[in-house]
Amino acid sequence: MADYRWRDEPNIIARLVNADKIKTFSTQQVIIKPNEAMAMIMDGRIGDILSETVVKNLAGGFGRWFGEQMGVTATDRRLLFAMTGPMDYMVPFEAAMSDGQMAKGHANLRLKIAKDDLPKLLNIFANRAPILRRNDVTAIIQTELLNKVIQPCVAACNGTDDLRGSLFQERLEMTAEMEMRNLLSNMGFTLLKAFAITNPTDMELVDQHRARQAAIAAGESVNAEHAAHMFHQQEISALARIEMEVSIARAQAAGKVTVEMESELKDLRKREAHWQAEFKRDKALQDLELEKVETLHGLDQDKKQAKVDQAMAMFEQVQAKKTARVGQMQDHQNQRMDHQNDMQMKMMEMAKEAGALTPEVMQEFFKQQTAQKAIDGDGTEGGSQYSSSPTAKSQPPPPPNNCCGLVIQPGWSACPKCGKNLA
Repeated sequence: MADYRWRDEPNIIARLVNADKIKTFSTQQVIIKPNEAMAMIMDGRIGDILSETVVKNLAGGFGRWFGEQMGVTATDRRLLFAMTGPMDYMVPFEAAMSDGQMAKGHANLRLKIAKDDLPKLLNIFANRAPILRRNDVTAIIQTELLNKVIQPCVAACNGTDDLRGSLFQERLEMTAEMEMRNLLSNMGFTLLKAFAITNPTDMELVDQHRARQAAIAAGESVNAEHAAHMFHQQEISALARIEMEVSIARAQAAGKVTVEMESELKDLRKREAHWQAEFKRDKALQDLELEKVETLHGLDQDKKQAKVDQAMAMFEQVQAKKTARVGQMQDHQNQRMDHQNDMQMKMMEMAKEAGALTPEVMQEFFKQQTAQKAIDGDGTEGGSQYSSSPTAKSQPPPPPNNCCGLVIQPGWSACPKCGKNLA
């Protein structure tokens, strides 16, 4: 069995159906829900009002067709369906307050249709289409609602604060209940609740804009403070990082210097150890050389002393022989001088006797005698060979050619082993 659906969209509130348009040979049924109601109108009379039930044989099927053929059933049969549950109706409005500001918004009316008031909807359908939608109800009540309820209540507000207060909502609800009762009652509606939903006014928009700008400024200030704090933190972090890097660089430089100094110190210690080893070795060698030199020097001293003694003895012998020879030569010279003097005296006497002794002869005689004495003086061994000049006596003896077994090099002022002065 097929079901008949009278409401195919949410905005449909009521519908008046002619039963002749749904007659068919097959039977149909209608399910009436708890928030729905159906009134049967037969030949202009209100029949039963049904709710929460299932209506079968809505069109009558074959039985109704047979009854119509026989002239038994009614000639005009209509069905009135309606929603009995509460529904909200939004009525837009625009009204001025006492301070000149315009209040815009919507008036919300919560209405319901009582089951017993369902036939009153026929007053609406008398001049309208058989379908009643939500916007149709809004259009019917809008004019009276704006002029009797919205504008007087909004005009009583002195400003935005009064418009947003609870007193405005209470006054609006009481006014709507009193002023709209007659109209709604004739339509079959019952007012359950009335309140206004107002949009922000111009001053509220200005205040919102001011608050928004203040919030933006405060946010920018906070952002600036945060950025400054971040910059400060970054500066502190950068300074700490730079200080750390400088400390690390200093530590690395100090470490490098320390490593270099330690390396140089190790090299110096190695050199010092090497030098000490060489010094000890050279000192040991020098000590050995000194011992050898002292030993050889002792032997050389003995040999030298022996040689010196032998030389002194030979020198004494030579001097003795020289003294003897000088004495013999002196005697010989004296004899020769005496003989020469005798001869010269004789020759002077002979010249005197002959009368040839003149001053020139005497002068020549004296020259020859002087020359002879000079010759005799130079020809003596003691006077020429063994006599020494003052220049020869003032010159120092020549330096030795060697010392301590080492050949003396030019420029040495002392022996490197014994320290003896070589100047």
